[in-house]
Amino acid sequence: MLQAIIADVHSNLEAFTAVLDDIKAQGITEIISLGDLVGYGPNPVECIVKSLENNVINIYGNHELALFKDKTNFNPTAQRAINWTKEVINYNKRHPQVKHFFDSLQYEYKKDGIIYTHGSPRGEIDEYVIKKDDFFNLTPEVKMSLKYNFELVETIGFVGHTHIPYVCTSDFYLVHPEWQNYETYPLLLGTKTLINPGSVGQPRDGDPRACYAIFDGATVIHRRVIYDIEKTVTTMQSLMTLDKSLWIRLRKGT
Repeated sequence: MLQAIIADVHSNLEAFTAVLDDIKAQGITEIISLGDLVGYGPNPVECIVKSLENNVINIYGNHELALFKDKTNFNPTAQRAINWTKEVINYNKRHPQVKHFFDSLQYEYKKDGIIYTHGSPRGEIDEYVIKKDDFFNLTPEVKMSLKYNFELVETIGFVGHTHIPYVCTSDFYLVHPEWQNYETYPLLLGTKTLINPGSVGQPRDGDPRACYAIFDGATVIHRRVIYDIEKTVTTMQSLMTLDKSLWIRLRKGT
């Protein structure tokens, strides 16, 4: 088993292309996306087409779901981006690859006792299992949430949504890959583990480089990939409907 796990591309074609190139350089052909391939960024259709060209297994994110259901828990900036994305998708809905993408989306994917989902193993598509502030203080509430989620994990669970990479074990050992210089992390037999691959298109851990994870069944390693952020910014600036804050955060990785 050798997989590339990606999440939260968010219509950032430049970041997605750079990550796919890095994945190919590692000789990996199995790619699983944990959702939010679209949203926020300027190239939703192009990212959809590229995912299909690379045989990516795609899972629903809350941004994909918002294109079809009225969701009201988005902030105004996110909602405006969703409204714009919906217009673009509706305009291209007859495109065979766009239709195939949405027809083939899964709410979760399971393989060899491993669960792949967007928000959490318990099926909450927009649940933030571990947020940025939790890295330095796992409160009783967070531990209880983790406990419920680990009960639904057989061995390993991959989740996205927070845009922050981490490895967390069922005994609440939590590590950001930067703390160990992005070295390979061995997964312990008999210990359940949740893994977030970080975000390809909109990192929020203070590092603007795209992030994804490589998984071989026994270890996981997070990789950071440099991409042309300014090219994405320029494209976003040409779309007056996307808020300035969305491209500012790309430069900062926040």
